[in-house]
Amino acid sequence: MVLDDFKTLLNNFSKRPVPPIADRHVYLWHGELSALHALLPPGLSTTMDLFDMTRSLQRTPFAIDEARRVLQTAIQSWLDHRAPLSGTQQVVVITGAALLARYRVPINAFFSSAGESRMFVFVEPRHETAFQPRRSLPGYVIFNPKVTLEYLQTKLGDQATIGV
Repeated sequence: MVLDDFKTLLNNFSKRPVPPIADRHVYLWHGELSALHALLPPGLSTTMDLFDMTRSLQRTPFAIDEARRVLQTAIQSWLDHRAPLSGTQQVVVITGAALLARYRVPINAFFSSAGESRMFVFVEPRHETAFQPRRSLPGYVIFNPKVTLEYLQTKLGDQATIGV
């Protein structure tokens, strides 16, 4: 999706319920968080910081399968308890999506909660996907700064990606 189309969508979404263009209102913002906030009308958005969410978890298991389940439960709980009031529009800006990629957390809960009045926007900062270490890494280290972007693009598709 091009930036101008997304701006128009946000403008319309802030005023009234808007049917999604394709599938659901779940998008990927590949750019800086501050640029996204500059586009959002005041009072329309709330932030779900997945890194911050992990600080309040009862436990942090080492096993990937168990960590995935704990994250899924925490996300679903957050979504259930922060649903928009009837008749209001809400854009949920999601940061810390690296946890989703790291633990292969499905994003089905976001698709289920999205609708004409609730939109989700995953943020993957461009400076993170372009990061290169100053020194070369040892051969046994695999480094891919685009892994989160690739994970989310695989789940959402190009039509839901806003590259700025």
